[in-house]
Parts: sequence; structure tokens; C-alpha cells
Amino acid sequence: MRPIGQKPRVFFDARKARDFGIGRYVTGLLGALARQGEFGLVALVRPGDEAVVGDAVEVLVSSASNYGLRELFSVKRAFRRSGADLLHAPHYVVPVFPPGATTVTVHDLMHLTRPEHRTMARQLYARSMIRHAVRSAARVIAVSEATRKELERHVPGSRGRTVVIPNGVESSFFAAVPERERARARRERRLSMPYLLFLGNDKPHKNVEGLLAAFAALRKEQPLPHRLVLAGGAAERGPRRRALVERLGLSGTVLDLGVLPEEDLVPVLAEADALVLPSFTEGFGLPVVEAQAMGVPVVCSPRGGLLEAAGDAALFAEPDDPRALTAALGRILTDEPLRRELSRKGRSRASAFTWEAAAERTAAVYREVLYGAPGQPRRARAGA
Repeated sequence: MRPIGQKPRVFFDARKARDFGIGRYVTGLLGALARQGEFGLVALVRPGDEAVVGDAVEVLVSSASNYGLRELFSVKRAFRRSGADLLHAPHYVVPVFPPGATTVTVHDLMHLTRPEHRTMARQLYARSMIRHAVRSAARVIAVSEATRKELERHVPGSRGRTVVIPNGVESSFFAAVPERERARARRERRLSMPYLLFLGNDKPHKNVEGLLAAFAALRKEQPLPHRLVLAGGAAERGPRRRALVERLGLSGTVLDLGVLPEEDLVPVLAEADALVLPSFTEGFGLPVVEAQAMGVPVVCSPRGGLLEAAGDAALFAEPDDPRALTAALGRILTDEPLRRELSRKGRSRASAFTWEAAAERTAAVYREVLYGAPGQPRRARAGA
């Protein structure tokens, strides 16, 4: 074990730091853990991402591609080189025969619960990796009760070893956005009209096609001036998406911003009349809580972790009920008393989700994995 007074070291696989979903977890949690200062932090990142994790975190670099044997060996070698005491995998990539104490975060079980959009080879790979990661971990972190329940249903070995730690919201989402930043975002992103905002990637479970259909139906029912702005995924959605937009009569009313840099995300969200996230399922739904923190009204589906994240501070619509989604979009844009109520409730709701709270609870998991009962080592790292 380490000499008395020396900080235990945690190795954090941060190679997904720029991903829209997991990336926000990686940077938010690492930043809060660094501010907390209890552990020495070592992050494994992609080339060029050294600055993303912050100055207080030691950095190692890996160029290994995702989802292959090479990355498993790369993570293992980097962990040994780091001299860390514990490996935290914020995804399901855990080396075969992990070289030390391990903690894994599970965000969702999409690969298992919605396998129809993946090849059989990808399904088998994901299933084996998820089960291996969970069974290798001394403790598993789930970001919601919904994820914990799905995890225990699909990976029975996780029962009794999983703790729920919700995601947090960066402080920038709670602060007032200066008018100059709002104006810059409107100008640079061509946001001259009021708009509904969708934040997320373009995966099938996000239900973007259902959202487009609902928005088209709404425009036929009501002469609203709003555009639909899509942000967070690849800006080039392909011929199929463009054809759908044209077929629905939405040409010129749908704006695709692609992946937004951090300096644009906050003002673009602040300027939205509402956020809509009509997913078929989500492990948590961080954009919902970020919008609530800014007082932006939210429409989302009551599925998976979205119901936990939103609480009573959102307007819900089933994602497979087009009429319900259309009606919800209309209400959120025209019912001013409802908008004010959701804005007020949302700010209060979001205040419960901070990265500082998530970091403290994650640190408690680290302590348990490393030491078991307070002051009693659970396992010694080889060579420590």
C-alpha cells in the first residue's frame, strides 16, 4: 500500500471526453474530483485531448481505436504505467484480467435493450464486454435507478454491487448568460427566429424522426414562427434524413448545427423557447437537467432515466404517440402559465444535481473499493 499521507491514485479512462453524452460525464466528474483533492487523478485521453480534462489531472495518451482488442491492451498498459491504485472505467471497456481494483460506470443498457439497430457481431461484442466489465468491477455505478434495474435484469451478477449516483450539471448552466454571448450565438449560428431545441446524437433511440414528424404536424395545425434546431450529432445526417425533411415540408425550418463547442452550447440552450427530448429510452438524460438549470421549459418522454431526471418539472409525451408529442410541443410553446411553472420548477429540480455531489459519492465508492471498512485495506495493488 502507499505510504501514510500519500494520496491514493485513480486511473480514469477519459478517451471519450469529447463524446456528447459520456464526455460530459467524464469532464464533469473529473473536474469535481480534482477540486475535491482527495485522490491523485490520472486520465487516459486521445491525442489532442490533453487539455480537455484540466490542469489538475495527470495525462496519458492512447491512439488505440474503439471497440477492439488493441484498446483493451492499451488501457491495461497505461494503467500499469500510471502507478494507480484503482481503475475507473466510465464505459464498459475493462481489460481482460484487470490489473487492479476496478470501478465501472454504466450509463444505459442500450446495446442489450435495443439491439435491433446493430449487427449481430456488434450485439455479441457489446453483450460480452458489458457482462465482463460488470463482473470484473468491485463496485458498479449506475447513473439512474432505471439503469440499475435494467442492469440487474440483464446482468444478474451486478445485484448488490451497484450504487446509483446521478449525473451533475456544470455551474455554467445555473449562471445568467450575458447578452453579448447570446447575441454572438444568434449571429454565428443563424438563430434569428424562435426555436425548439433538440440536444443529442443521431442514434435511433433518440427518436429524431418522430420529432420531425410531430413538428411538421404542429406547423400544419398552428402558424407558429418557430424553427426546429438539432444539435449534438453529426451535422451531415445523410440523404435519408434530408429526404424526410423535404417530404414533411420542413425545408428551411429545420436547422442542423451538429456538435456544438462548449462555448456555444450554453447560449444556444439559453436562447431556446423549449428543449425537446422524445427518446424511446435514456439512461439519464443530462440535457433535460441542464435546460432546467437555465429555466428553459422541457418536453421529454417518461421513459428510462428521463422520468427520474425531470421529476415533476417537465411536460411528458410518450415517444410512440405522435399526436401526444405534437400536442405537447404546441402547449410548451403557447401556454405561458405552464412555461413559467416549468421554468420555476426546473431551476429548483436541477439544483439537486451537481458534480460536487456526484464526486463525493463517487469518492465514497473509491474508498470502499480500496479500503473496505474505513482504515482497513481491501486489496493492495501489485507493486505498490
